[in-house]
Amino acid sequence: MIGIIFVVLMILFFTVPLLLPDSVEISKSIEINASAQTVFRQVNNLKNWRNWSPFELGDPNLVSVYEGPEQGVGARHIWTSKEMGDGSLTILESVPYTYIKNLLDMKDGGGAIDEWIFAENADRVLVTWTLKLTDLKYPFHRYFGFFIGSLMGPMQEKGLDKLKEVSEAMIPSVPISLVDFESFPTVSIMDSAMIEGLGALMQAGVSELEVFMKRSRISPEGPLFAMYYNWDEDKPVGMRVGFPVIGEIKESGRVNFMQTPSGKALKAVYTGPYESSGKAHFDMDAYILDFGYQRRPLPILESYLVGPMQEADASKWITHIYYFIE
Repeated sequence: MIGIIFVVLMILFFTVPLLLPDSVEISKSIEINASAQTVFRQVNNLKNWRNWSPFELGDPNLVSVYEGPEQGVGARHIWTSKEMGDGSLTILESVPYTYIKNLLDMKDGGGAIDEWIFAENADRVLVTWTLKLTDLKYPFHRYFGFFIGSLMGPMQEKGLDKLKEVSEAMIPSVPISLVDFESFPTVSIMDSAMIEGLGALMQAGVSELEVFMKRSRISPEGPLFAMYYNWDEDKPVGMRVGFPVIGEIKESGRVNFMQTPSGKALKAVYTGPYESSGKAHFDMDAYILDFGYQRRPLPILESYLVGPMQEADASKWITHIYYFIE
């Protein structure tokens, strides 16, 4: 009798997986109150997964090795873990700020495709995390595929909840766009100072320009701007401060006439006090890395649309920042 039961069980064991699919897809979504680029960067840089991934947070003793580029296609995370098992994750495709495709290799547990879709709407983004297992081998991986939904679904939800928490706690990303920058004529003064002295240097330059323009009966045709030729903590920063004008102006003393650069540029719109504008430059550098742009050997240009002369509240100051690219 026991033998008959054993035979029946064995028949069932090998018959059931024939009826199970050889592919499985588990997908979970969440809406995050942050920009797509903020959330995308948490996924596109594999080192950031330690901030929110339920698999990495689930094992404090997990040992990681990172290979390839810092982020994007070719970046790879290899880990060993007694709790989560050994494996690796490699980014196969990366389309800022909409899509990421990863290859998940769980060694003896098989492989899978790990996909992310970022659908931005106004000031929020719908993030969808999908795990796809294909070509499940008969019979054991077919059983694994049958139960994986109940195992992975809750883990994905936990990870998305943490990703939402981390992303929404971050300082919002500065809006950045690609523009065609048109050259304009200016009067300006070139000087240099250590970083801590740039504020005073700018004030002195503006005062000198205003005296020159009043004496020459010239009116500014746009907001004050500054061009930064380098940014080093241990040596003077070259800075040109000036105003747009109409037509060519006769130079006098330190006051120069010049045309600004032109061409393709990334434009960041920063709102807030000048001392906190480093966030905008960080986002610009990250944006360049995300899209693979190359900087031209030209100075950074900042245009001060709203500043202390127009608005006492520094939180309302508006600065347009331009990085010229190839």
